[in-house]
Amino acid sequence: MNRHPQPLRLFLALLLIASLAVSAQEPTSSPKAEAELREAIRTYDDALRRGDSTAAERFWAAEYVFINPRGERVTRDARIANLRERRTSLDLVAHAPTDEVIRTYMDGKMAVYTTRLSIDGRYGGEAERGEFRALVVWIHRDGRWQQLASQMTPMLPAP
Repeated sequence: MNRHPQPLRLFLALLLIASLAVSAQEPTSSPKAEAELREAIRTYDDALRRGDSTAAERFWAAEYVFINPRGERVTRDARIANLRERRTSLDLVAHAPTDEVIRTYMDGKMAVYTTRLSIDGRYGGEAERGEFRALVVWIHRDGRWQQLASQMTPMLPAP
């Protein structure tokens, strides 16, 4: 039985909407968009490590939603509050470069990013440490990259 059916359904619905928005197009190769997005990801991760809520919130679109590693749906406003109140603090956010995949759509204005992350810190006051798969839907608007939705799933140890 799924302990968190609502957040998962919401995330899947957002993912379906994003995929429908780009379904008429094949992924586009946009080296410029990919380079800009990689820089945005680096800057975003740095803001999270520093606990800089003002810098981090610029990367979350107004409609942003996060499905955290526990399967909870977290709104943009709640993520900002968690950072400001130090309930979210990350000492380590490390991407595995060999597991990063960026697919751009809509002439480089939308991207789906997947990666493997090593995390050490807290989300919403709860300790989080380990390896995770992350999926992030990004959109380029107002001259910058912003996240529409993201999800982190804990990776189980190999048997």
